[in-house]
Amino acid sequence: MTLSLADDRQLSLFSKTPLNPIPELKRFMRFVIKECGLSRPEVADKMTELADIEGMGREINLDTLNSWMKNEDNRHIPIELLVIFCKVTDSILPILAFLIPLGASAVKDKERTALELGQAMMALKKAAQQKRMAMLKLEMEK
Repeated sequence: MTLSLADDRQLSLFSKTPLNPIPELKRFMRFVIKECGLSRPEVADKMTELADIEGMGREINLDTLNSWMKNEDNRHIPIELLVIFCKVTDSILPILAFLIPLGASAVKDKERTALELGQAMMALKKAAQQKRMAMLKLEMEK
């Protein structure tokens, strides 16, 4: 995965993007859980299993998972379990909740490769234009 930062964006007191990522995190988690093809109990079970494999010794039950996604609840998913949630649901969308307020983005490897291909194609086009200009210049100097 590659992170891309928009270095030219400066945080502003008047920014429309809130800096608190938790409401978006909860919204993204709810969306991902609807789209991933697993039920909430299945997600909780798979998270517990993966947390155990990773040596975290954490049990994630359905009530806890639900509380992490409720706007009214102040609890939110611990960062180390967010990675496990993303792995289980096969989505990086919840992580974007932390990146968006900073003007950053994240892409999976396949998307990064597509971006690299696009950049290479643009570079080829620019090189072809430079070649045409140089050839034209040489012809004019004859």
